[in-house]
Amino acid sequence: MGWNDFSLPAIGERHDNEDGTSRQEELARCRPGEDVRLVREPENPHDRMAVAVVSCRGTKVGYLKRDRAVWIGSKIDRGYDVRAIVQRVKGAHLEGATLGLVMRVNLDGEEPELLSNAQGSMGITARNGAPFHHLSSPRPGQGPFRALDVQGRL
Repeated sequence: MGWNDFSLPAIGERHDNEDGTSRQEELARCRPGEDVRLVREPENPHDRMAVAVVSCRGTKVGYLKRDRAVWIGSKIDRGYDVRAIVQRVKGAHLEGATLGLVMRVNLDGEEPELLSNAQGSMGITARNGAPFHHLSSPRPGQGPFRALDVQGRL
């Protein structure tokens, strides 16, 4: 995995596009490993620093959060070869769920690598190689909350 690979969520996935296309329908077509493009939108009336996330089929599926858009957008503007792929579609396994996108991004021109299951849901591993579990449950309000402290104990 490249030192410049990292995971990044999109925002705005529940909104439809200006041309009427459904971001949710497009996200349902997305598969892990597919390319997505990060496209600067300097003429965006809501935010001149906006960076759109566009599927490999050319449909906008969301945006980067503003702080990430400023950072990554400035790299795009300076000619960095920023690449991204679908890491996962949140909610894809739940009937009727609102879908969301998590991407793997690379800033040095290399193809981002998908995380293996052994690397944990956040891509973070403890020193012993075990997945690091962040505070979460399978679904909000269900299941036990678990976390590893700094030393890796439950």
